Amino acid sequence: MSAVLLRLDAAAHSPRNPAPLERSRLGELHALLALDSIAGASPARTLFVVSEANKARLALGACPSVRERILGAPACAVVGYDFPFAVNLVLSGQPDDGVAATAIRTAARSAALQGEALARAAAALGLVATPFANFDAAALKAGFFAGTEATVVFVCRLDPDPASDRAGAIPLIPRSLPCPKPLN
Repeated sequence: MSAVLLRLDAAAHSPRNPAPLERSRLGELHALLALDSIAGASPARTLFVVSEANKARLALGACPSVRERILGAPACAVVGYDFPFAVNLVLSGQPDDGVAATAIRTAARSAALQGEALARAAAALGLVATPFANFDAAALKAGFFAGTEATVVFVCRLDPDPASDRAGAIPLIPRSLPCPKPLN
C-alpha cells in the first residue's frame, strides 16, 4: 500500500503542461485492465479523457481545487461501475433474504478494487495515476455515462512516471532462455 501512495505522491510534482500520452500507451493500459481478475462478470467501464474539450467537461464535475490539474493533465481516466448489473447477477437464482445488501457491499468493494487495479496497471506501464476526490458523481455520470446504469467511482490523472525507465525494463525475460520442460 505505501508503495502505491509514494507513486501517487510523485504525481503532485509533475510539470504544468506535460506532453500528451500516446494513444498506444492508453491502449496497453486498456489491455491490462481487460486481464484484471477482479473485474469478473461486471467489469468497470473505463473512459480515457484526452481531448481538451472532454477534459474541460471533466473539470466541471471536479472540486475547484483540482480543476487546473485536470485541464493540464496528459490524460485522465473516469471509471464507472454498473452496480445494478452486479447486484442482479448475484440475485439471479437466489431468493432475496438479505442477499441484496451483501451484493451491494460486494459490488462497492469490487468497484474500489477496480480503481486500484487501474493504478497498478498504470504503474506497470510507467505511468502515475493520481486519484481525485470530491467530484460530482451525478454530473460526471450525465457527462460521460449518460443512458447507462454505470456510476462514477474513480477519477484520476495519468502522467508519465519520471522515475521509470521503460525502455530499460523491456524485455523483462531475455529471449535466449530455453522454454521450460513440462513437469509430466
